[in-house]
Amino acid sequence: MELKEAKYILAIADHKSISKAADSLFISQPSLSKYLKNLELQLDAKLFDRTGGLYTPTYLGERYLHYARKIVALGEEWEIECDDIMHQNHGRLNIAIPIMLSNRIIRPTLPAFHQRYPHVTLNLLEEVSFVAEHSIKDHTIDLTFYNVHEFPKDLDYKIMTQEEIVLVISAFHPLAKKAVKKKGFRYPWVDLQDCEKESFILLYPEQNTGGIAKRLFQESHTEPHILLHTRNSEMSIQLAMEGVGLAFAPESYFHYLRSSVASPSVCLSVGREPVKTTLIAAYQKNRYLPRHARDYLDMIEDYCQKENSCFLSLNPCR
Repeated sequence: MELKEAKYILAIADHKSISKAADSLFISQPSLSKYLKNLELQLDAKLFDRTGGLYTPTYLGERYLHYARKIVALGEEWEIECDDIMHQNHGRLNIAIPIMLSNRIIRPTLPAFHQRYPHVTLNLLEEVSFVAEHSIKDHTIDLTFYNVHEFPKDLDYKIMTQEEIVLVISAFHPLAKKAVKKKGFRYPWVDLQDCEKESFILLYPEQNTGGIAKRLFQESHTEPHILLHTRNSEMSIQLAMEGVGLAFAPESYFHYLRSSVASPSVCLSVGREPVKTTLIAAYQKNRYLPRHARDYLDMIEDYCQKENSCFLSLNPCR
């Protein structure tokens, strides 16, 4: 199995169509049809069933695709490493990242990265919420940034920073006055049991912050009144700032959005001890990372550490 052959058959499987696959490969439809026909003649078996105009892999085709993906992944890794060695500052970097996190760490670090690597194209796969498993399945993704409370077992990763999960409320909310200073906590602390009659705007439990919120409620033996479930971190925080309900968020998200809402707001510490989440950059195990990717990781890590120092200081940024 050659690299070109593997790419051709994968394109047919992905598009389930010879014509669409040919378009994606920038070759003619007759050429691709002939290529598939000759390959199936060599194998003396069909790789695809043709039903209703759709190309569906046979069992042999499924096994072929299994190895074809490995060959394409290795081929792409070789191309990246070769380009890195030959040109050093040319290439592309594909990053999967939640939109909110992208605003926080890509926007402020991109100018410096672009200045150092003006010929590297950055491609962002951004979604309201992002599941890290995409990085395992999609070999085109170089780096995935996301917050975790449990580290992934199927990915290599680098820790960018650690921060506190806080409760976001309007500054006019009675809880803002009820919160107290407590040793070991960065922000005024409130007991979640005192919030049991409040309305919450929560992320879904499969999201990192949503999962942490669920655990906090279980530990405090409280049953929250849920006003809204959403996957949109930014909206949940802004609604809480406007006094619509209470929301949990990484502290950096709160500080980033605080100026975007006219109403004054505060964040509070909760839990038996400070609730931490960790921002990581994850990538496929044993995958070669080009020089520009490694340098960008260092830039983002440096930015996150400086941001965290700002939270810890007593200056107005807090």
